[in-house]
Amino acid sequence: MKIMYVDIAIDGHHLSYLNELLNGNNAESIIVLPEKVKGLSCKQYTYFPVDMRNKKIGKFNCWINEIKAIAEREKPDIIHFLYGDVFYKFFGLGLSKLRKYKIVVALHRIRTGRLEKISTRRICRRVDVVIVHSEFMKREIEEYGAQHVVCIDYPQFNTANVERSRALGFWNLRGDIPVVACIGNTRFEKGLDILLEALKKVDVPFQLLVAGKAEAFDKDYIKEHTKSYQDKVTTHMTFLSDDELNYALAASSIIALPYRKTFEAASGPMGEGVRLGKCIVGSGHKNLGNTIRENNLGYTFEPENPDSLAEAIKKALSTEFKIDKNYRAYQKALRPKIFVEKHLKLYSGLVERKC
Repeated sequence: MKIMYVDIAIDGHHLSYLNELLNGNNAESIIVLPEKVKGLSCKQYTYFPVDMRNKKIGKFNCWINEIKAIAEREKPDIIHFLYGDVFYKFFGLGLSKLRKYKIVVALHRIRTGRLEKISTRRICRRVDVVIVHSEFMKREIEEYGAQHVVCIDYPQFNTANVERSRALGFWNLRGDIPVVACIGNTRFEKGLDILLEALKKVDVPFQLLVAGKAEAFDKDYIKEHTKSYQDKVTTHMTFLSDDELNYALAASSIIALPYRKTFEAASGPMGEGVRLGKCIVGSGHKNLGNTIRENNLGYTFEPENPDSLAEAIKKALSTEFKIDKNYRAYQKALRPKIFVEKHLKLYSGLVERKC
């Protein structure tokens, strides 16, 4: 079995995702990336730099032609696009050029607009398997008319554990008061402003830790909007190192996900929090809310409603959170080993079908 992996980036979790598949895969692998990566033993190709945010269809078509040329040279059994969302913009353009190969695409976000649904259907009809990272996304895409959709939960690659007492000391936090943590870059869609407003209405003891690179909301914004509880707030407004991320996760009692309705991707902080057995308080909207409710991960609130979020946080702070069998089953599904096993089963089925 020969698999060709294609991705559009090597930052964030892109390399971790790829590495897990390469390390757990006993097949011959080729990778096609925007730049060379050191330390990988498989054959690598780099394509001519393409800005995937660019609206020019000609540039995108050139990219597809490069992928096709590499595939014709290598003759893989399967081409796996690790970030299939790149095809939304041009309604699956170019996938038909690769129809002689088995095609797998991973879609990381649901697109809900009328034209976006049409694009999703067109993509799904041109590939052999679509991978999504939640059962909710699977049901949604199947409702659009897609077939051969497989759910493989987004794994947690981080395996580091830090003692909570040590983590609390790192952030200079108290051990006798619960810590509400909002972790990650402060993009607008992640709703930090909604959380800051909600906490004005929380009348039970808490500490707030905001850790991540400042984007839509910076330290000055946080200071201005937490005047009524400023003695409870700790901020660290830079891109988090691996150690800082682990300390933030370990110090938390509650992982807050005050995301807006526009957020439709998998949540990294949620997965990391679940790995460590944390209580999750997140938006009840679509994919995120469904995941929290179905797996008993914590509490949900009405999206973009600070009053509803305040009530959910008060409940989380005032009630002992107990991990049940649903929570543990979801923890297990996030293990990288399960992630790899499901991919290998999928690949074997495709190759057998080809034969």
